[in-house]
Amino acid sequence: MNVFGLAGLAMLIGVVSVIQSATNGVLAGRIGLGPTMLINASVVFAGASLLWLLTRGNTSVPGGPTPWFLFLGGVYGITFLICAAFVFPRLGAGPTTAIMVAAQLTLALVFDHYGIPMVRVPVTPWRLLGAGFLVLGALLVLWPKLRA
Repeated sequence: MNVFGLAGLAMLIGVVSVIQSATNGVLAGRIGLGPTMLINASVVFAGASLLWLLTRGNTSVPGGPTPWFLFLGGVYGITFLICAAFVFPRLGAGPTTAIMVAAQLTLALVFDHYGIPMVRVPVTPWRLLGAGFLVLGALLVLWPKLRA
């Protein structure tokens, strides 16, 4: 897949995360946070089970033990779902998303710089400037809430 296809998938992730967070926030307000997370977990479990059933013969596992922290994806996922469902209705979609993206980019630059998980992309002044603009943009989107 070329860079444009990958960028398109990255855009889809961004769109889906906003829609997911907004709908989960509204649903949590109507039926409660616990039932909302249970529904989400059930759908993810069903989808993951189907994917596993369809691909279990096509897995390749490299040699050596798997570090324990690689199994924490579900913890990160539930943290994302709970926090987003709580924050979106209170802070708003725009400010929440702006802060999320600024935080994601900041940590992503650290990961890139140190080659986590694999590819090392050094932080440059231009990349820092871009991140700075993104953080500034997040503050500007949040500004009405900061003034209140």
